[in-house]
Amino acid sequence: MMRHVLIIDGLNLIHRARVAMQEAENGCTFAALRSIRSLIDRFKPDTAYFVMEGVPRRRIEASEGTYKAQRTGMDDTFRNQKRQITDIISRHLPVIVTRHPDYEADDVIAHLAEHVHSEDRVTIVSTDTDFTQLLRADDRRISLYSPIKDIFVEAPPYDYVRWKALRGDGADNIPGIPGIGDKRATTLVTEAGALEAYFAKKPETRAIFEHNLNMIGFEDLTETWGQVTFSAPARQNDNLRSRMQNLDIMSLTSDKTWPKWIASFDRLWIKFPSQAA
Repeated sequence: MMRHVLIIDGLNLIHRARVAMQEAENGCTFAALRSIRSLIDRFKPDTAYFVMEGVPRRRIEASEGTYKAQRTGMDDTFRNQKRQITDIISRHLPVIVTRHPDYEADDVIAHLAEHVHSEDRVTIVSTDTDFTQLLRADDRRISLYSPIKDIFVEAPPYDYVRWKALRGDGADNIPGIPGIGDKRATTLVTEAGALEAYFAKKPETRAIFEHNLNMIGFEDLTETWGQVTFSAPARQNDNLRSRMQNLDIMSLTSDKTWPKWIASFDRLWIKFPSQAA
């Protein structure tokens, strides 16, 4: 029987929570927990993952240290709340926190969706457009939900990785081929023979293209999947409530709100921990 698997891009969600509640003490933690509950209520999955980042050593080495180098570091307040959020979920919620020490969350999410849960319906929650490469117009088993736009991303009518290798990815500090924008890239990957004709005229650009393919495509984690960690929480609702109250997260833990908030996770607890990959 096909299960519904929800995979949340963890750091992506935490950054959105930070923006939503950046002025309030423990506001990021509050917003993140509220968002997770909202996603569970909306999608009603049989299994849920919260995937965190490892260190993308191969990509950093391949880019000579430039990969994502433009991203600013976390301040102590955000770093502490990120740790706090991950710890609360890991210990107290039936949402599997998972991480590979040497790869990004993107790679772990792709492996979960394409290999571990290849027989299940998978919904990925993220604003990261890299996951577009998992979408197929003729196979809706994997879907990508963008929480900011509140839409499901449509599968493009072309090879997304090849398109992005031409265009580049500013978010990850991967330069594209000079002179190629969205429209030109679309033409090159959709018209028969167009890309090879372009490389014949500008052979020096092929190396950029092949490098970008290597950087943008997801990693094969088959041989190192055993290094991935999975959380093993305990169902101790009173302890969770007490911990949240100590953080002054009162709007989720009041006598009126708490029973509804915690009941959202009942469906997942029924099958936990046998749901873990």
